[in-house]
Amino acid sequence: MLTSRFNKRQPNHKFDKQKPNQQKYTFISQVNPLIKIVTCIVLIGFAFLLQNIYSVGSLVGILLILLFTQVTIQTATLIRVSLVITLFVGLSTWLLGDLEKSLFSALRLLAIAIPAPLLAGTTPPADLIRTLQVVRLPSFLTLSLMLIWRFLPIIQQETQRIIDANRLRGINLSLQPQHWFSGLFIPLVFQIVAYADDVTIGLQTRGYDPALPRSNSKPLTWKIKDLVFGLGLVLILLGVGYIEWGMQANIVK
Repeated sequence: MLTSRFNKRQPNHKFDKQKPNQQKYTFISQVNPLIKIVTCIVLIGFAFLLQNIYSVGSLVGILLILLFTQVTIQTATLIRVSLVITLFVGLSTWLLGDLEKSLFSALRLLAIAIPAPLLAGTTPPADLIRTLQVVRLPSFLTLSLMLIWRFLPIIQQETQRIIDANRLRGINLSLQPQHWFSGLFIPLVFQIVAYADDVTIGLQTRGYDPALPRSNSKPLTWKIKDLVFGLGLVLILLGVGYIEWGMQANIVK
């Protein structure tokens, strides 16, 4: 039986993008994104109120446990973040002359920074867009956030491809900064423009109009898991709050 060459799928490097890493199907990923957004805001605000190194450390420890168990983190990223935090603590200790203050500043910084990647790593972009539609944000703002959310991993992938291509040509960009402009920035700009053109053509082809009302095929609903997550958040806040204010009040008495 003859097989036509047109039946074989021809490779198209322009449109065959690598899909971003799939998110882990965990408990937090099944929680209503609206609750996670509120949780992120509450945790960041709560971190600013803490003045005790033990309470901040407890909050950071809980957030790290959630981050490591609910989100897939690459080893290289973990090493880089650890080095940056170690460098921050070292410089702060050298400038302030107080190790405890330096550790407290680093822990507070972690308490403020961790909720955002925890939210992003456990929330699919489609669910986030549905949440933004529920809160009645303007359509152009929702579309912009969706494109940015999808755009960042694509830029990361394209950057890695360009770096690998330069490495095959014998150019190590990390050791040869003189090639950054011609070997990295210019190709990356062309890829960004090409991606923007693809998105524009796709929106025009599908007849997208931000002024028209949008439908929702999978509306977000409240589940038992949302209640369990909310109760867990309240317990965490109460426990950390007791370490911050309750234990301090007992010491004063």
